[in-house]
Amino acid sequence: MIDLLLIKDNKIISINSQTVAQIGDSILVSGKEENIPFVQPRKDPKLHILLMSPIGTIIDSCQVRLNETGLQQVYNFPITEDLFSGSYVMQIDGEFKRRDKINIKTNMQLLNRWIFSYGVNITNPNNVPLNNFVLDVMIPPNISPIQQITKLISNFKPSKLISDKDGNRWLRFSFPQIDPNETIKIAYRAFVITRLIAYDITRIKNEEDVKDDLYPETYSIYTKPEPFIESTHPSILKIVQKFNSYTPLGKIFAFLKFIKNNFDYIPLDGDFGPIFALENRYGDCTEFATLFVSLCRAAKIPARLTTSIILNELEGWEYHSQAEFFTKGIWFPIDPTLQQDIRYLYRNPNCIILQRGNTLGDSPTREIRYRYDNIENLDLNVRTHKEAVFDKNRIVGKVSETLSEKKLKDKGSFFEHVSWNFSIPSLDLEQQEKSIEIKAISPETAPIHKPFSIPVHLYNRNDEDIIGTLRVSFVRGGIYTSQLYSMRLNENSHEPKMIEIPATNFLGSTLIELIFQDENGGKIGYEQKKILFQ
Repeated sequence: MIDLLLIKDNKIISINSQTVAQIGDSILVSGKEENIPFVQPRKDPKLHILLMSPIGTIIDSCQVRLNETGLQQVYNFPITEDLFSGSYVMQIDGEFKRRDKINIKTNMQLLNRWIFSYGVNITNPNNVPLNNFVLDVMIPPNISPIQQITKLISNFKPSKLISDKDGNRWLRFSFPQIDPNETIKIAYRAFVITRLIAYDITRIKNEEDVKDDLYPETYSIYTKPEPFIESTHPSILKIVQKFNSYTPLGKIFAFLKFIKNNFDYIPLDGDFGPIFALENRYGDCTEFATLFVSLCRAAKIPARLTTSIILNELEGWEYHSQAEFFTKGIWFPIDPTLQQDIRYLYRNPNCIILQRGNTLGDSPTREIRYRYDNIENLDLNVRTHKEAVFDKNRIVGKVSETLSEKKLKDKGSFFEHVSWNFSIPSLDLEQQEKSIEIKAISPETAPIHKPFSIPVHLYNRNDEDIIGTLRVSFVRGGIYTSQLYSMRLNENSHEPKMIEIPATNFLGSTLIELIFQDENGGKIGYEQKKILFQ
């Protein structure tokens, strides 16, 4: 009675499991009035139409009274370039229920795999050697499951992996001596997965009573002003006062909307900060990010900057400032410059986060850091290089990996003569000193549309209390839909911490990942289950 159609090149075709909708097409819900059994027309039968993205978020919702439309064209949804590629679900509730899968293909990907290359060229131009030279070289952080480093190779063997409170990481290289006029080329290559993640916004809203006292240090440090984060400036406080009655998440979206509606994006040569943006009503990604973080901190919402590289279709890779805000025991990545709406907590998957925290001004957070024993203030020539390309030869879900780095076109680049001699398994990128045991009890199969809960037991065998967040992710086709539960686990617990997880229904087989993680995204505990929804 209700037809689901695709308008492609002004032609109407029926949608089936093989149909692919592309930019410029439209999804059409229609029907013929004579095929509808209007037994009681006075009831004004209704259809409630939902279009859900591959990550489970509702991207469009419409209610239609059938007798008002005649059912010739009940609903029309255009395929635009801002949609992500994947399998969408059209769900129709009301008098005529149905649920259909629609494949949409655009240039926006929910999951990307990259090969990120970074190099440092160091020359000693002095007439004396540099003794006991130690160099720290930034590597991208693991932020589970948003960004994952699956493999690292380098041309020198690092001595250790070091990190800081923000979750930033550096490879440390040590050299007994760099002779006069000697040049050392240090490089690494990282295999990076970036994902767009959907969070259960309703659950975050309903559970905003999570106590700040679980993370007192985070709330203390990241609600204070610092260079370029002018959260106590009168102009910032005046704006925040307008939204005092909003919930914390409501304030986040209010600040994003304020920036989007009141400022023009104009590239600037230098970093000028939020007050410059307020006075001039323009700025670039740095001003947008620092303004967003300043507003959050003034509202007592922990927030910090992140430094990334982002793929610009016209210019290639370029530096990009973004931000994170803290709630539910998790740092949420967000892009104050590119955020267009609230369908997703948006972080462009065409982006690799390099560092978290303030890297502006005289901040100690730097891509590279070095020291040596010489007392004299000597000159040093330092140049950095970075490249990133799609890793097309690695297949999602396969354990074995093809060494696609051998096929990279390094000719003429900094990396042309680099020999990748060292894989870095000894610096386990996921290693944790503490661990949490997770046991989830879930059925192998479950009916669609029938709500149920999954009991989860968490055991802390460590000699100290551990504070973290249980991230429950329903994974389908590599796409994550997550729920978050902040908690404290008591030391040496023989009785488990128990929690009931409402199940999210998908069509077909779904992987459930349960990750207990620290606030910077480090894994402390892991469990997975599979459920077939049918």
